[in-house]
Amino acid sequence: MTTDTAALSDTTNKPLQVVFLHLDLGIGGAEQLVLQLAHASASPHVGHEVHLVTTRCDPTHCFASVQPGGDLHDALHVKGQWIPADLCGYARAFCSTLRVLYLSFWIARRWPDVDLIVVDVLPTPLPFLRYLSHAALLFYCHFPDQLLVRQPSASGRVSQNHRALALAKHYYRQLLNAVEELSMRHADLCVVNSCFTQQTVRNTFPSSFPEPNPLPVLYPALDGAPSIVDLISSSSNKKKNLIVSLNRYERKKNLDLLIRAAAWLRQHNQPMPEAVANQTEQTHFEIVIAGGYDVRNVENVEYRAELEQLANQLNVPVTFLQSIDDGTRASLLAHALCVVYTPTGEHFGIVPLEAMYVGTPVVAVDDGGPKETIRHGVTGFLCQPTPADFGQALQTLLNDPEHAERMGRAGREHVRDTF
Repeated sequence: MTTDTAALSDTTNKPLQVVFLHLDLGIGGAEQLVLQLAHASASPHVGHEVHLVTTRCDPTHCFASVQPGGDLHDALHVKGQWIPADLCGYARAFCSTLRVLYLSFWIARRWPDVDLIVVDVLPTPLPFLRYLSHAALLFYCHFPDQLLVRQPSASGRVSQNHRALALAKHYYRQLLNAVEELSMRHADLCVVNSCFTQQTVRNTFPSSFPEPNPLPVLYPALDGAPSIVDLISSSSNKKKNLIVSLNRYERKKNLDLLIRAAAWLRQHNQPMPEAVANQTEQTHFEIVIAGGYDVRNVENVEYRAELEQLANQLNVPVTFLQSIDDGTRASLLAHALCVVYTPTGEHFGIVPLEAMYVGTPVVAVDDGGPKETIRHGVTGFLCQPTPADFGQALQTLLNDPEHAERMGRAGREHVRDTF
């Protein structure tokens, strides 16, 4: 324990001044986590003085708590908007580094006596904050940043200029990777969001986080706001054919898997004898894909268009919703027959936890964080990322809504008792 953290531990009985540094407060799991931590720290029974510092928070593309009139809006400080997010589509990581460094200098000047600074996503500001501030430093690692970078695809013959550019990009990325690891060492405490991320961090940075050095897992919390809690009792009024996906419009989220699974289901679904006897029609279902969407994000725009085209090609009716509000999100979670979660290698995944909390079973990929949250066959299904595997899981739930209800009740108990 450093002098700073030792001093912090001696003041736990009095309110602290806590600053959260986050690059971009949009709509996503990382942003949701930061806001929940800030909200909990500022709650009356804790009473810390909380500030949120970011370079961007679009009122039309952020969570309600930081919108005008929200609980945390007065604690929000948006600085450094003048620093570009990229340079003509390039050097995004470099620009992100400049943006968080600017925030770190601004924080040090604005609150010279701050007690705790919480940094997430990018650890780059940690060495500067260590030098500029006496605050204790907590780094919340969602996933190693270098593993989130898309590797260029291999190609055949390339020109000499392209080889030189590729070599320059390689060394540029290697430098950023080294900075990432060195920066993480300056935190007084690093925590991760799942056991999956914990092992990935240890494998990526073996010299910095060797066994058995502590690297605590701090699971993201659930939102206990009335809009969620009130829907628990109403979740019994489920639509027995509503299938919901909640995720950002990004290709890595693999949302097209749900559309392909629905197409498989339409071709192969055979209702159970009980469904035939009850004259229930389970070959018809309603799919809603909702998620974070920013018109300034090229991938969001392109991928949504690709999904719509795929749905039309496969003749699968899908309702697409963009950047929905908290009430709509809560209602979809509570009233769906099931929630489908399609990413592979997801670091944690808050959506499955939210769905189970309101009594809705989850169909997800058998990989990453969902393996830690979903009990296969009890609170949902863990599947291989294929249309047939997902389609069979959906077929089971559609043909036997009572089984889905039992899974939902088990999921609610599982989340309540475990998380």
